[in-house]
Amino acid sequence: MKSLNGRKLYWSLALLSGLLMFAGWPPRIFVFMLFIGFVPLFYLENVLHNENKSRWFGWYTYLALFVWNILTTWWVGYASVGGAIAMLFANSAVMLIPFLAYRYTRKAFGITKALTAFIFYWLGFEYFHLNWDISYPWLTLGNGLAMISPMVQWYEYTGILGGSAWILMLNILFFKLIFDFGSPKMIQILLVLLVPIGFSALRYYQVKPGKNTDHKILVIQPNIDPYEKFNSGGELAQVDSFISLAEKNLQANTELVVLPETAIVQYLDEDEINNKESIRLLMRFIAKHPGTKVLTGASTYRFFKKGEKPSETARKAQDGNLYDSYNTALLIGKDGVETIYHKAKFVPGVEKMPYPKLLGFLEYFSIDMGGISGSLGHDDKVIYFETGTGLKIAPAICYESIYGEFLGQFMQKGANTIFIVTNDGWWEDTDGYRQHLFYGTLRAIEHRCQIVRCANTGTSCFIDERGRIFNKTKWWKAETFTTHVTPATKTTFYSRYGDLTGKLSSYIAVVFLLGSFVRRRTKRATN
Repeated sequence: MKSLNGRKLYWSLALLSGLLMFAGWPPRIFVFMLFIGFVPLFYLENVLHNENKSRWFGWYTYLALFVWNILTTWWVGYASVGGAIAMLFANSAVMLIPFLAYRYTRKAFGITKALTAFIFYWLGFEYFHLNWDISYPWLTLGNGLAMISPMVQWYEYTGILGGSAWILMLNILFFKLIFDFGSPKMIQILLVLLVPIGFSALRYYQVKPGKNTDHKILVIQPNIDPYEKFNSGGELAQVDSFISLAEKNLQANTELVVLPETAIVQYLDEDEINNKESIRLLMRFIAKHPGTKVLTGASTYRFFKKGEKPSETARKAQDGNLYDSYNTALLIGKDGVETIYHKAKFVPGVEKMPYPKLLGFLEYFSIDMGGISGSLGHDDKVIYFETGTGLKIAPAICYESIYGEFLGQFMQKGANTIFIVTNDGWWEDTDGYRQHLFYGTLRAIEHRCQIVRCANTGTSCFIDERGRIFNKTKWWKAETFTTHVTPATKTTFYSRYGDLTGKLSSYIAVVFLLGSFVRRRTKRATN
């Protein structure tokens, strides 16, 4: 880098940071690149600071973040090129905020305190990005460690934000070591690196995956083209194909047959749901196999009754009546639908227009990914499925499976396992569905429960309490597998308390910002 100067050096450092973050991100195996991915940006900031060119730091950092974003999530363009471009530019801009706060604090307190503050700025940002209306936490740093799940077994206490903190601390220590800022001793780096790994190894072997054979589950991966499945005319034929696969592979004492997200494409009125032919076909299948139930995804709607207050996402029918549309999971028994759950965590711009009172006029531009487009309705509380045999299921629909704290609400209510139903075929054979799969292993560790994952096409699987993947199906192939599920017997610290790391970091970040503001005002007053 010494042979470079000026803009060539700035560009090189920005590009290097973006490439390192990409190289370390799942499904690539160079995970430890994440531990040095921000080092070039810290060095860049210092160079610009010393050359009195700090005003350019934001632009070069934005380039690095954009490179990271586009290389890891470009596959969103398969669903909508315009939507992907908007998402890439916007998410890179939001991720820039902690770096700008770092720069602001450095001017007040110097580089050493600013580096410490950056940890809290970034963690506070990630926590905020998990919880606001434009939530897109796909690139939360802790998700990047999904390929080395045996080394992050401590997520049962901290969740993914603990992994983010680990990555940030190591980046800062390596920056100080390489560029001689405070010269941390190698022993410090080794402790920060190896203590979490050692603890994780201990927990990995302490956790004994359950071997209960009482809950037998059949998972159906139908492999229907997501861009074709919502075309009219084939709704009942698709249900017939599910039943055919189930009939061929159903074993004695199978408790549950699982179908993926929006497996039922016939639009279902929840007030008359058991009269719909798709549901009646499944009820007839269940009647032939006593003791078996079906868990499936569906598209449903419900009209608001006279005098009932409509939701912010209510739509108007041709007759003027208001209704809500839902991305739904159903538990179906011999007498019909037993429990209905509506997806609550949405992909911004696809399933929900953020801040509808403010941005409702943009509803027209929402991305149509088949079926129902526009803002969907949701439940105000979590609802788990109970089979009647001790199995209590947290139904995570697609995007919901990346929200650890949200799934913890189900565990607090009594759920003892997680079933993920998804439709990842939108992204073709890319990193998108692979990343989604690996993120699911972190949910198993956080809540120490077994997970059944059912996808429309690639990848369905079973994940145990250690985050290990079994029965992995192939991409673009109709497959089934039977697995046994053992209910969790207790909740983890993380299940009970959620993202405490993010909450605490948010408070500390505010203190640092306020302190920086006061310090800078004081400096100006005395100069």
